[in-house]
Amino acid sequence: MDRAKVMPLLKGVLVLAVIALCSGLLLGAFNILTYVDPLQATYEQFAEDTGAAFSEMKDEDGQTFGSGSVVYYAVSDDGQYHAFLASGSGGYGGNVQMYVYIKDSVIENIVIGDNSETFLDRLDEAKFYDNFIGQNVAELDALSVDAVSGATRSSTAVKNAVNAVVQYYNANVAAGGENNG
Repeated sequence: MDRAKVMPLLKGVLVLAVIALCSGLLLGAFNILTYVDPLQATYEQFAEDTGAAFSEMKDEDGQTFGSGSVVYYAVSDDGQYHAFLASGSGGYGGNVQMYVYIKDSVIENIVIGDNSETFLDRLDEAKFYDNFIGQNVAELDALSVDAVSGATRSSTAVKNAVNAVVQYYNANVAAGGENNG
């Protein structure tokens, strides 16, 4: 092979390798600078939403209940709030993460977390979340609510996440389990 043809080819490959290396290093540095610990972010979200202080949070390793799972669980320092980060499957865009707050065995608030759903605004418009607020979870195994027309899969994912919290709460908190605050 002619040396005059190979050298420009090798120079091109070398330049591309240097560009790829520099890009990789810059992306790695950007990731380190912008990384947000999901546990810390959840802790801060709980505190912001309830106004209560949470000093300990447990990673529940995605305990599955039906078609949902409880990802994190925390009890406020005053023992009033039980806060859950739950994930419900069955949504159009995948799983829906949501924060569910229970006070005195009653669902106090629901806040939507990270998700890829496109129809959650329809749930807001239909006041879907109001079906859960005020429900005494200690008296139920699962909440039965009608899906919102046009957002059936999104409402199913939300319902699955709330039901995972209800089942977790009844099995581990209301029953006097180790997580009872």
